[in-house]
Amino acid sequence: MDHKLFDIFPLTVFQDKIRIEESEKNKIIDFIFDTEKNSQDSNKRQGDAWLGDTKGHEYLFKNKIMHNLANLIGQKIKIYTNTLNLDNDKLSFFYQRTWATITKKKERIQPHSHDQSNISFAYYPLKPKDTGDIRFIVEPQNEIAKGLFHEEKFKLGLLKKIDYRNTPNVDLKINEDDIIIFPSKTKHSTTINTTQNARISISGDITIMLKDSFGHERLMPHFDNWDEF
Repeated sequence: MDHKLFDIFPLTVFQDKIRIEESEKNKIIDFIFDTEKNSQDSNKRQGDAWLGDTKGHEYLFKNKIMHNLANLIGQKIKIYTNTLNLDNDKLSFFYQRTWATITKKKERIQPHSHDQSNISFAYYPLKPKDTGDIRFIVEPQNEIAKGLFHEEKFKLGLLKKIDYRNTPNVDLKINEDDIIIFPSKTKHSTTINTTQNARISISGDITIMLKDSFGHERLMPHFDNWDEF
């Protein structure tokens, strides 16, 4: 008997390259290493990457050396929203927060999401081989019993194989100069850096607002119309 399978409700993750001059990129990398060196990081847990957003460095794009990069990333963000068939002309885009992370040997970024924003991104100006990739984490739509698609079930032989229909994790291979863009609500982490080399990523959260909110209620009205009290 013939049957059909419909794999529905996709999560769209955007990957592209950001090209800047090597001299500009080296200045950015040096700036980030200097920022880490001068930050107060006494609470950093063993195995965790250095996260600039939790150390008072969450407005990275306000620095002059970041302005060209911010513009290039903004262009990629609008390509991403265009693939979702949004009318960019009706929207205003804002960098809410932008920060750097440095991941050294045996370090990783723990699972988390960015629920306070609409779109998030990660750009990799320094990404040596085997320094870790980005991992997206979802609750599998097809999991007919809680925990059924856990890796342990595969090891025990209950799952014959792990594929896109039953995995809770997808690791996306990252190379230097890559940018990854995705919905902020998506839970994600990184795999462990297994080398002696550091990986640097620049991440950010973006808020989208309606230029004209008439007839709409699913996105924020432009903050020019807000009243502070």
